[in-house]
Amino acid sequence: MPLQEMHDIGRPEVLRLTDVWKTYYGGHQAVKGISLTIGQGECLGLVGESGSGKSTLARCLLMLERMDKGEIWLNNRPLHELGTSELRNARREMQVVFQNPSGSFNSKLTIKDSLLEPIRCQNKGCPSFLGDTNNIEEEIAAKLLEKVHLPARYLNSYPSELSGGQKQRVAIARAISVEPSLIVLDEPTASLDVSIQARVLNLLKDLQEELGLSYLFISHDLSAVNFMSERLMVMQYGKMVDLCQRKELFAPERHPYTKQLLELFDVK
Repeated sequence: MPLQEMHDIGRPEVLRLTDVWKTYYGGHQAVKGISLTIGQGECLGLVGESGSGKSTLARCLLMLERMDKGEIWLNNRPLHELGTSELRNARREMQVVFQNPSGSFNSKLTIKDSLLEPIRCQNKGCPSFLGDTNNIEEEIAAKLLEKVHLPARYLNSYPSELSGGQKQRVAIARAISVEPSLIVLDEPTASLDVSIQARVLNLLKDLQEELGLSYLFISHDLSAVNFMSERLMVMQYGKMVDLCQRKELFAPERHPYTKQLLELFDVK
Protein backbone atom coordinates (compact mmCIF):
# COMPACT_ATOMS: atom_id res chain seq x y z
CA MET A 1 0.00 0.00 0.00
CA PRO A 2 1.45 3.40 -0.94
CA LEU A 3 2.58 5.47 2.02
CA GLN A 4 0.32 8.39 1.23
CA GLU A 5 -2.74 6.13 1.54
CA MET A 6 -1.90 5.24 5.14
CA HIS A 7 -2.76 8.64 6.59
CA ASP A 8 -6.49 7.91 6.85
CA ILE A 9 -6.56 6.79 10.47
CA GLY A 10 -10.34 6.50 10.77
CA ARG A 11 -10.64 8.45 14.05
CA PRO A 12 -10.46 12.09 15.20
CA GLU A 13 -7.03 13.55 14.55
CA VAL A 14 -4.91 14.85 17.40
CA LEU A 15 -1.81 15.63 15.39
CA ARG A 16 -1.06 16.12 11.71
CA LEU A 17 2.32 16.89 10.18
CA THR A 18 2.49 17.76 6.51
CA ASP A 19 5.70 17.86 4.45
CA VAL A 20 8.02 18.80 7.32
CA TRP A 21 11.66 19.62 6.46
CA LYS A 22 14.54 20.50 8.75
CA THR A 23 18.06 21.42 7.61
CA TYR A 24 20.88 22.27 10.00
CA TYR A 25 23.77 24.63 9.45
CA GLY A 26 26.20 23.06 7.03
CA GLY A 27 23.41 21.74 4.85
CA HIS A 28 22.62 18.51 6.72
CA GLN A 29 18.99 17.61 6.02
CA ALA A 30 17.82 15.85 9.19
CA VAL A 31 14.14 15.62 8.22
CA LYS A 32 13.03 15.35 4.61
CA GLY A 33 9.38 15.89 3.79
CA ILE A 34 7.77 13.91 6.62
CA SER A 35 3.98 13.69 6.85
CA LEU A 36 2.10 11.78 9.54
CA THR A 37 -1.08 11.73 11.58
CA ILE A 38 -1.91 10.50 15.07
CA GLY A 39 -5.49 9.78 16.04
CA GLN A 40 -7.23 10.12 19.36
CA GLY A 41 -6.25 7.19 21.59
CA GLU A 42 -3.68 5.92 19.11
CA CYS A 43 -0.02 5.05 19.52
CA LEU A 44 2.04 5.71 16.41
CA GLY A 45 5.46 4.11 16.59
CA LEU A 46 8.44 5.84 15.03
CA VAL A 47 11.48 3.65 14.53
CA GLY A 48 14.91 4.10 13.00
CA GLU A 49 18.56 3.84 13.90
CA SER A 50 20.50 6.68 15.51
CA GLY A 51 20.84 9.55 13.08
CA SER A 52 17.68 8.71 11.16
CA GLY A 53 16.02 11.99 12.18
CA LYS A 54 13.55 10.69 14.78
CA SER A 55 14.45 13.06 17.60
CA THR A 56 14.77 16.04 15.27
CA LEU A 57 11.27 15.34 13.99
CA ALA A 58 10.01 15.16 17.57
CA ARG A 59 11.60 18.50 18.44
CA CYS A 60 10.01 20.04 15.36
CA LEU A 61 6.52 18.78 16.18
CA LEU A 62 6.93 20.01 19.76
CA MET A 63 7.99 23.35 18.23
CA LEU A 64 11.24 23.22 20.18
CA GLU A 65 12.95 23.71 16.84
CA ARG A 66 11.63 25.69 13.91
CA MET A 67 11.23 23.62 10.78
CA ASP A 68 12.28 24.99 7.42
CA LYS A 69 9.05 24.04 5.73
CA GLY A 70 5.80 22.25 6.50
CA GLU A 71 2.68 22.37 8.63
CA ILE A 72 1.95 21.08 12.14
CA TRP A 73 -1.64 20.88 13.34
CA LEU A 74 -2.60 20.00 16.92
CA ASN A 75 -6.32 19.54 17.52
CA ASN A 76 -6.93 21.46 14.27
CA ARG A 77 -4.81 24.42 15.44
CA PRO A 78 -1.97 25.41 13.06
CA LEU A 79 1.04 25.52 15.38
CA HIS A 80 3.21 26.72 12.50
CA GLU A 81 1.14 29.91 12.24
CA LEU A 82 0.84 30.81 15.93
CA GLY A 83 2.61 33.69 17.64
CA THR A 84 4.81 33.18 20.67
CA SER A 85 2.08 33.55 23.32
CA GLU A 86 -0.47 31.42 21.47
CA LEU A 87 2.16 28.79 20.74
CA ARG A 88 3.17 28.62 24.40
CA ASN A 89 -0.43 27.88 25.35
CA ALA A 90 -0.93 25.35 22.57
CA ARG A 91 2.26 23.46 23.44
CA ARG A 92 0.87 22.80 26.90
CA GLU A 93 -1.37 20.22 25.25
CA MET A 94 1.73 18.11 24.58
CA GLN A 95 3.92 16.40 27.13
CA VAL A 96 7.21 14.53 26.74
CA VAL A 97 8.83 11.58 28.47
CA PHE A 98 12.53 11.59 27.66
CA GLN A 99 15.12 8.83 27.50
CA ASN A 100 17.07 9.89 30.58
CA PRO A 101 14.72 10.22 33.57
CA SER A 102 17.48 11.70 35.74
CA GLY A 103 17.75 14.70 33.45
CA SER A 104 13.99 15.32 33.60
CA PHE A 105 13.88 16.50 37.20
CA ASN A 106 15.02 19.42 39.28
CA SER A 107 17.23 17.75 41.86
CA LYS A 108 16.17 20.30 44.49
CA LEU A 109 12.44 19.51 44.22
CA THR A 110 10.75 16.65 46.03
CA ILE A 111 8.83 14.11 43.98
CA LYS A 112 5.61 15.71 45.21
CA ASP A 113 6.62 19.14 43.90
CA SER A 114 7.89 17.68 40.63
CA LEU A 115 4.55 15.96 40.09
CA LEU A 116 2.53 19.06 40.90
CA GLU A 117 4.68 21.53 38.95
CA PRO A 118 2.82 21.15 35.60
CA ILE A 119 -0.58 21.33 37.31
CA ARG A 120 0.43 24.48 39.16
CA CYS A 121 1.90 26.10 36.05
CA GLN A 122 -1.22 25.42 34.01
CA ASN A 123 -3.72 26.07 36.81
CA LYS A 124 -5.34 22.77 35.90
CA GLY A 125 -6.54 21.54 39.24
CA CYS A 126 -7.08 17.85 39.87
CA PRO A 127 -6.97 15.59 36.78
CA SER A 128 -10.45 14.30 36.01
CA PHE A 129 -9.32 10.66 35.99
CA LEU A 130 -8.32 10.81 39.68
CA GLY A 131 -11.85 11.36 40.94
CA ASP A 132 -12.70 13.50 43.94
CA THR A 133 -9.63 14.78 45.79
CA ASN A 134 -11.07 18.16 46.90
CA ASN A 135 -8.04 19.60 45.07
CA ILE A 136 -5.81 18.65 47.99
CA GLU A 137 -2.32 18.62 46.53
CA GLU A 138 -1.02 15.82 48.74
CA GLU A 139 -3.87 13.58 47.66
CA ILE A 140 -3.50 14.48 43.98
CA ALA A 141 0.21 13.67 44.04
CA ALA A 142 -0.36 10.41 45.93
CA LYS A 143 -3.01 9.27 43.45
CA LEU A 144 -0.74 10.12 40.52
CA LEU A 145 1.94 7.90 42.04
CA GLU A 146 -0.63 5.19 42.54
CA LYS A 147 -1.45 5.36 38.80
CA VAL A 148 2.13 4.39 38.02
CA HIS A 149 2.32 1.77 40.78
CA LEU A 150 4.47 3.70 43.24
CA PRO A 151 3.63 4.13 46.93
CA ALA A 152 2.90 7.55 48.45
CA ARG A 153 5.95 7.29 50.70
CA TYR A 154 8.05 8.54 47.78
CA LEU A 155 6.32 11.93 47.75
CA ASN A 156 8.87 13.52 50.08
CA SER A 157 11.84 11.83 48.44
CA TYR A 158 14.23 13.54 46.02
CA PRO A 159 15.03 12.24 42.53
CA SER A 160 18.47 11.04 43.62
CA GLU A 161 16.80 8.65 46.07
CA LEU A 162 14.86 6.82 43.34
CA SER A 163 16.03 4.20 40.86
CA GLY A 164 15.98 4.87 37.12
CA GLY A 165 12.79 2.88 36.65
CA GLN A 166 11.08 4.66 39.53
CA LYS A 167 12.06 8.07 38.15
CA GLN A 168 10.69 7.15 34.74
CA ARG A 169 7.40 6.15 36.35
CA VAL A 170 7.27 9.55 38.06
CA ALA A 171 8.00 11.19 34.71
CA ILE A 172 5.07 9.32 33.20
CA ALA A 173 2.80 10.33 36.09
CA ARG A 174 3.83 13.95 35.61
CA ALA A 175 3.15 13.73 31.87
CA ILE A 176 -0.42 12.48 32.33
CA SER A 177 -1.15 14.92 35.19
CA VAL A 178 -2.35 17.73 32.90
CA GLU A 179 -4.37 15.40 30.63
CA PRO A 180 -2.48 16.28 27.44
CA SER A 181 -3.76 15.68 23.94
CA LEU A 182 -0.49 13.99 22.99
CA ILE A 183 2.45 12.45 24.84
CA VAL A 184 5.75 12.09 22.99
CA LEU A 185 7.72 9.13 24.33
CA ASP A 186 11.31 9.61 23.16
CA GLU A 187 13.21 6.36 23.81
CA PRO A 188 11.51 6.08 27.24
CA THR A 189 13.08 2.72 28.12
CA ALA A 190 16.48 2.99 26.44
CA SER A 191 18.37 3.88 29.62
CA LEU A 192 16.64 1.31 31.82
CA ASP A 193 17.70 -2.21 32.75
CA VAL A 194 16.22 -4.87 30.51
CA SER A 195 14.28 -6.29 33.46
CA ILE A 196 12.59 -2.90 34.00
CA GLN A 197 11.90 -2.05 30.35
CA ALA A 198 9.00 -4.48 29.93
CA ARG A 199 7.31 -3.21 33.10
CA VAL A 200 7.46 0.39 31.91
CA LEU A 201 6.14 -0.54 28.46
CA ASN A 202 3.26 -2.47 30.03
CA LEU A 203 2.50 0.51 32.28
CA LEU A 204 2.40 2.86 29.29
CA LYS A 205 0.09 0.53 27.42
CA ASP A 206 -2.23 0.08 30.40
CA LEU A 207 -2.46 3.86 30.90
CA GLN A 208 -3.18 4.37 27.23
CA GLU A 209 -6.08 1.93 27.34
CA GLU A 210 -7.43 3.26 30.63
CA LEU A 211 -7.17 6.98 29.85
CA GLY A 212 -7.46 6.99 26.06
CA LEU A 213 -4.02 8.55 25.66
CA SER A 214 -2.45 9.42 22.31
CA TYR A 215 1.24 8.59 21.94
CA LEU A 216 4.09 9.13 19.55
CA PHE A 217 6.44 6.35 20.63
CA ILE A 218 9.98 6.88 19.36
CA SER A 219 12.61 4.17 19.56
CA HIS A 220 15.46 2.52 17.72
CA ASP A 221 14.10 -0.82 19.02
CA LEU A 222 11.58 -2.21 16.56
CA SER A 223 10.43 -4.90 19.00
CA ALA A 224 9.40 -2.23 21.55
CA VAL A 225 7.69 -0.16 18.85
CA ASN A 226 5.85 -3.22 17.59
CA PHE A 227 4.61 -4.01 21.11
CA MET A 228 3.34 -0.49 21.77
CA SER A 229 1.98 0.73 18.46
CA GLU A 230 -1.03 0.28 16.23
CA ARG A 231 0.80 1.77 13.28
CA LEU A 232 4.53 1.90 12.66
CA MET A 233 6.53 4.48 10.74
CA VAL A 234 10.12 3.77 9.73
CA MET A 235 12.66 6.54 9.12
CA GLN A 236 16.02 6.27 7.41
CA TYR A 237 18.35 9.18 6.61
CA GLY A 238 15.63 11.72 7.40
CA LYS A 239 12.98 10.15 5.18
CA MET A 240 9.93 8.04 5.86
CA VAL A 241 10.61 4.76 4.08
CA ASP A 242 7.72 2.72 5.46
CA LEU A 243 4.37 3.14 7.19
CA CYS A 244 2.03 0.28 8.02
CA GLN A 245 -0.44 -1.22 10.42
CA ARG A 246 1.15 -3.53 12.98
CA LYS A 247 -0.56 -6.53 11.41
CA GLU A 248 1.12 -5.68 8.09
CA LEU A 249 4.64 -5.48 9.49
CA PHE A 250 5.68 -8.82 8.00
CA ALA A 251 4.00 -8.32 4.61
CA PRO A 252 6.23 -8.96 1.57
CA GLU A 253 5.92 -5.34 0.40
CA ARG A 254 7.72 -3.93 3.45
CA HIS A 255 10.75 -1.78 2.70
CA PRO A 256 14.13 -3.57 2.75
CA TYR A 257 15.24 -1.40 5.68
CA THR A 258 12.15 -2.46 7.67
CA LYS A 259 12.99 -6.08 6.96
CA GLN A 260 16.56 -5.43 8.08
CA LEU A 261 15.31 -4.03 11.40
CA LEU A 262 13.00 -7.03 11.86
CA GLU A 263 16.01 -9.32 11.56
CA LEU A 264 18.22 -7.12 13.74
CA PHE A 265 15.74 -7.12 16.65
CA ASP A 266 14.44 -10.63 15.98
CA VAL A 267 10.84 -9.43 15.87
CA LYS A 268 8.35 -12.26 15.43
